[in-house]
Formats: sequence, structure tokens, C-alpha cells
Amino acid sequence: MKTLSKRTRIALKAIEDAVFFLLAEKEFECITAQDIYRRAGVNKMTFYKYHKNKYDALAKAFTSRLNEEYDIEEAKWRKTQENMSVDEASYLGLLFVANFFGRYRVQFAHLVSSSGDFPKDVVFSALFANYRPYFSYMIGRELNQENEYLIHFVFGAFCAIYECQMQKFAQNPDDGSSSQDVEKACRMISKSFSALFRSLHEEDCRTH
Repeated sequence: MKTLSKRTRIALKAIEDAVFFLLAEKEFECITAQDIYRRAGVNKMTFYKYHKNKYDALAKAFTSRLNEEYDIEEAKWRKTQENMSVDEASYLGLLFVANFFGRYRVQFAHLVSSSGDFPKDVVFSALFANYRPYFSYMIGRELNQENEYLIHFVFGAFCAIYECQMQKFAQNPDDGSSSQDVEKACRMISKSFSALFRSLHEEDCRTH
């Protein structure tokens, strides 16, 4: 893969920032590709050289931001040099996602309130694409097919809960969930997930 020049990296970062800035102001369906590249301060040709359309810009912006923030979290986890329990790994992974939602809750609210499922599905897919490998890394174990299905199920349920919260937030911006409630929900989900995960792993061990 060709290494991007410093100038190109700066332009792509500006486009990423523009997506987040614009989503803080209005719903995604009201944002155009022209809005994005003008806010980013780049020309039309540069935008379309690296993005097919505004949906592609959305996907790349959130993926880039997530990769950057996950790398920071991974660096913290690496300092322990110890594999985590399934319960703790699941909890910290979900808590990271919850905090990510919290930091960008206005942007998520404007995605959820947009017509159609594609904008928010793009972001949820980016979240899961990062969550799954980091969870596997934290527990020091490759996941079998049954565990993969379970992670999809739990993560999907988690995102559904947050979608409901974002819809409420869109209607009433002052009505936000407390951090304690979020942590409690993450802990509850992770405990249930851990029990199911161990059950599947034990079953897998008995059949081999």
C-alpha cells in the first residue's frame, strides 16, 4: 500500500474533522459532500480522490477516529501484559464503546434521527469491526464460530439500547444518562455475556 504524503494525511484529517463538526450541527441527511469538503478547506478533486460520496466520508471518518482511540486504549491494556477475564474484557470493551457514544452523542443523535438506517449502520459496523479483535486480544484467545455469533448478538443488543437513548436525546438534549447508569448497564451486559461465553467454551472443550 502506498504511503500517503503528509499533505494528504492533513487533508484527510481535515475531512474527518469536518464530518464530526457538521454532524454536531445538523442531521446527516442535511449534509452534502460539498458541505464536507468546504468545511475541511479542501477542493472537490481531493475529496473525491479519496471518498466516493458523503457516506464513504462518514464511514472513513468514524473508522479513523475509532482506530485512533482504540489504539490509545490498547496501549493502556498492553502495560499490564496479562490476559483479562472474559467478564472484565467484555466490560472494558463495552465501556469504551459507551464512552465513545457519550463523547459524540450529538453526532449519534443526528445520525439516528436521519431517515434510513444506513448512516448509523455504517458507524455501528465500524464500532464492531474494532470491538471484536480487541476483545479477542484482551482475553488472549482466538474466537470460535459460536463465540463470534454470541459477540454479534450482544454487541447488536448493546447498540440497540444506545440507539433508543440517542433518539431520546434528539428529542430532549438535556436528558442524558448518568455515567453510573452507563457503567452499571455495561457491567450487567458483560456478566451475562461472560456466562454464555464460558458455557459455549466448555461445550466446545467437551466435543473435542
